Order: sequence, then C-alpha cells, then structure tokens
Amino acid sequence: MRIVFAALLSALLWIGLAAGASAQNGLERFEKDIKPQFELKKFSYGSAQPVGAAGFVLNDVVAVVPANAATGDKESTVRIDKVTVEALDFDRLKKDAKDDLVPRFAKLRMEGITGDDELFSALEPYGVPRVPFDVALDYRLDPDTKVLTLDMLEVALRGQARLALSMVLDGVSDMANAKDDARLRSASLTIDDKELFAKLIPAAAQEEGITAEELVTTALDALGGFAQVQSGETLKALDAVASFVADWKAPKGPIVLGLKPAKTAGLDDLDKIMMPNGLSTFFGFTATYPGTKPGAAQAGARK
Repeated sequence: MRIVFAALLSALLWIGLAAGASAQNGLERFEKDIKPQFELKKFSYGSAQPVGAAGFVLNDVVAVVPANAATGDKESTVRIDKVTVEALDFDRLKKDAKDDLVPRFAKLRMEGITGDDELFSALEPYGVPRVPFDVALDYRLDPDTKVLTLDMLEVALRGQARLALSMVLDGVSDMANAKDDARLRSASLTIDDKELFAKLIPAAAQEEGITAEELVTTALDALGGFAQVQSGETLKALDAVASFVADWKAPKGPIVLGLKPAKTAGLDDLDKIMMPNGLSTFFGFTATYPGTKPGAAQAGARK
C-alpha cells in the first residue's frame, strides 16, 4: 500500500512540475503568439516584465510603420513610454484564431503616446500643441449571456482634455452584430476639458467666418429651443449641458453625461429623443456639472 501511495504521489508531483515548466507567463505568450503578427518595419522596447499568465509591461516602445497610403507613402514612427496589459484574451489573438472573433476581454493602458504621423499633428493648426496622449481600455464580452461590459475607454490629451466612456450593452454575441442587435443598458461619458475647447472653438468659428462667441451663442440657442418644451429632470440635465458650453473658455470642472433607459434602448429608439422629457423618462439621461446654473438651458432661446 505504501509503495502504491508513493508511486501515485511521485506521479502527481511529476505532472505538476511538468505543467509548471511548460506554462507561459503573459510576456512569453505575447512574444510568441502576438508579436510575430505585427506588420511593422520595426517593433522594439527597452525593457519588459510579465504580469501573471495574461499580462505584461513594456517600456520605451518604438514601432515603425512601413510606408503606405494611410501614412502618405512614408514611414511613420510611434513611441509609447509604457504599455501595461493586465489581462488579454490571447486565445482569440493567435494567428490561427477565427478572423471574426474579437478578444473577449482586455484590460490595458498605454501612456505617453507620441508619433511623427500627421495624426499626431492634426490639431496643431487649431492652436493645440503636440503633446503625448494616454489611452486606457477595459472591457469584457460574454458570448453566452450576450453582454458587452465596457468598464473604461479613456483618451487623455495631456494638459488639454480627457474623455472617459463606460457602458453596458445587451444582445452582443460578437462585435460583428453589435450595430444591429445591441441594446443599451447604461452608459456614462465624462468630458474633462482643460484648454482644448478654448483653442478649438475659435478655430472652428474662424473657418465659418464668425466669432467664437457667435458660434457658442448659436449652439446655446439651438439647445434653448429644444429645452423650451422640456421640464423636470430633463431640463435640469440640459441646464448642466448649457452651463458647460457657456463656460468653454474656462470650465469649472468635468461634465458627466449618463444614460440609463427604463428599458434597454437601440438605434431604432432615437426618435424618442424629440418627445417632451423623452430624454429622462425613456433614456434616463442625466448630466452633472459643478458650474451648473439653473435656467441656463432655456435662457439661450429667450435672448
């Protein structure tokens, strides 16, 4: 009996050691399964560390994109100070994975993104400096329950503005059917403007041949016309939006827009926005802004 037990224990230990030796950490999986698929002229990083079995950190990343039509037929270089991947669906990113199956989950952050492509200088003509930006993504798709949970999609242009979106969609078994079948359960959008609108609005107004004040007044008048037939929670939310727009030169903080429909909503429900108070009663629209002035929404139409 002792001999049998010892043999069984030895076998279990061997299996455990063999499994441990063959297991790959997140960095090894990235370098084996994902990195070889990059169609880049160059991809390098100064240092790297694994983060468990499905994550990794890359520092001082340099990616050189070959010349193509999208880059104006010239090479383009992108640099990223730090890439942090906490979790990634490697199975759906492998070369032999089906093309129509997107990763079921990803949680990552890219910090200090810069580049010499036209994309990175697109806002310079509007007075916006070429500064690094950061991107964060955290989502999970459950094909069985058909629920897509976007915990965070954040884009920050350093010193200028930050946008952060989160939402929950029902009826999504894969990204391919999201447009037609998705139903919104909830959503939240945060706009934290520092200096961006103060630069973009005058530039946009100049292109239209008007002043920045005239452009903002036109927007507030349109919002005011819509607000005239609203009341209650809808009007309260519109006051926050109007106050934020009016403070375009120096916002008093971020504005947070929310949607939480009484029933899940799809693209075919957009016509209900024009119903009196449909924004709040049907879509559960909310807006909060530290500088909200009561009556701001309807004020534009009364001028």
